[in-house]
Amino acid sequence: MNTHAYPTLSTELNGKTFDYIVCGAGSAGCAIAGRLSEDPDTSVLLVEAGHGDTPDMVSTPLRVIDIWFSDYDWGFSTVPQKHAHNREVYWPRGKVMGGCSSMNGMIYVRGDKTDYDAWALQGCYGWDWENVLPYFKKIEDWEGGEDDYRATGGPLHVIKDYEAHPVMDALIEAGVQAGIPYNEDYNGETTEGISRIQYNIKDGTRASTAAGYIDPVHNRPNLTVMSGARAEKVLIEGEVVKGVVLKTASGSVTINAGKEVILSAGTLESPKLLMLSGIGPKEHLEEIGIDVIVDLPGVGKNLHDHTFLPMVYESKEDYPFPTNPNLPPMQVHMFTKSHPDMAVPDLQPLFFSVPAYAPGQEGPMNAFTLHAAGVRPSSRGEMWLTGKSIDDPVALDPNLLSTQYDVDCLVTSMKQIRELTAQPALEAWVTREVYPGPEVQTDAALADYARSAVGSYHHQVGTCKMGTDALSVVDPELRVYGVKGLRVADASIMPAVPSGNTNAPAIMIGEKCADLIKGKVTA
Repeated sequence: MNTHAYPTLSTELNGKTFDYIVCGAGSAGCAIAGRLSEDPDTSVLLVEAGHGDTPDMVSTPLRVIDIWFSDYDWGFSTVPQKHAHNREVYWPRGKVMGGCSSMNGMIYVRGDKTDYDAWALQGCYGWDWENVLPYFKKIEDWEGGEDDYRATGGPLHVIKDYEAHPVMDALIEAGVQAGIPYNEDYNGETTEGISRIQYNIKDGTRASTAAGYIDPVHNRPNLTVMSGARAEKVLIEGEVVKGVVLKTASGSVTINAGKEVILSAGTLESPKLLMLSGIGPKEHLEEIGIDVIVDLPGVGKNLHDHTFLPMVYESKEDYPFPTNPNLPPMQVHMFTKSHPDMAVPDLQPLFFSVPAYAPGQEGPMNAFTLHAAGVRPSSRGEMWLTGKSIDDPVALDPNLLSTQYDVDCLVTSMKQIRELTAQPALEAWVTREVYPGPEVQTDAALADYARSAVGSYHHQVGTCKMGTDALSVVDPELRVYGVKGLRVADASIMPAVPSGNTNAPAIMIGEKCADLIKGKVTA
């Protein structure tokens, strides 16, 4: 089932003025544009650099990995990671309406309440759990019904009841046998335990932010939605933002902003756009040949991501391959601790009913994958420009596994998964461990495997950090320091990644940004 198809930006809009220009129709951008356009007296332009259509490849949950390396994927890669055997790590990013909500695993996770309390303790007032919970509830149409933590009637449908792959039911049983509590709702009072995954899926189709926030209201006369329009530069006169220059297939278009420009282009594109507009580290911009408007040294810094590591298990010869088009192949995850004295979980292993080999690995197809994962990384990296054109690639260095803690998390997660697979519930399913393999036993050998095969959970954040310190890029109201009329609202503003998938938190940021702009909340 396809959702509404959006036209490419027309040069006829050149010189036109909108109250608000939202650059990037991703997880946050669609929420912002949808909410701002609720006021009929406010004109909103939402522009997406990628495609305006939604093919079956995007909308069909089972085909989630088909999107990788397609024309609906920006297809980034990191620079060689010196702590991960000098490998480049692939980072898919959504090149389509809905952004990464149109290519992710549809996994709906808010993260632990302490994640947001920690943001507030770092100076991000108004972003503590008590203040963000209403926005999380505003997002969702939870099929489990309303309670203190959950809500119904929001733009994004969230499901919990479905017929899982049989190995997934066995994994939950094995988890309980291993002493891991079953958690009926990890988006409720606590995250800890093993759980059936909750999805943003409606009627068997991906429930992206484009489908939830924009498609139902795309005919609003005060909302203009255009695809194929990549922001090249924010126009600034003095200290005031005046508009944006957009690159289209037929040439550049200048759009004026009557009130504000909101960058929601994502963790990799929003800081790039700031730097191309003269906002960023002075020394770096001068090196590239860009006139410096605001010296903001934190732009592009604080880049980090959750770690993801495949453990592949061969199964019986008649292992059933998933065929239900309405469900992704990952259906169970668990939140556990790398040390019993940890206050909250810092591991989130994710289980696939299909083999998912790291680049360079190979093995049988009658297999499933249990991914070890660390979700409170302490490694930090940065990104930088390689030229002053929007078409010049960015260099991405998350500095993966640069701290011993991050390595130890993956080693512990692998040990927990091995304990899981040794339980009676999986005896009929596990024939042998393919990767890392039974010969890899010591902590040192497991750590080396982690460095050889670690990948991305696809949760990059932090490059336009919100806060009040010297490396902060936006204040707690998401306003870019040093200019007026410019905000950033997407995963790039997260000071630290939440302990879970980042789509729901990014949408929450969009929801709160809209209220900040409307003056309904001060932070």
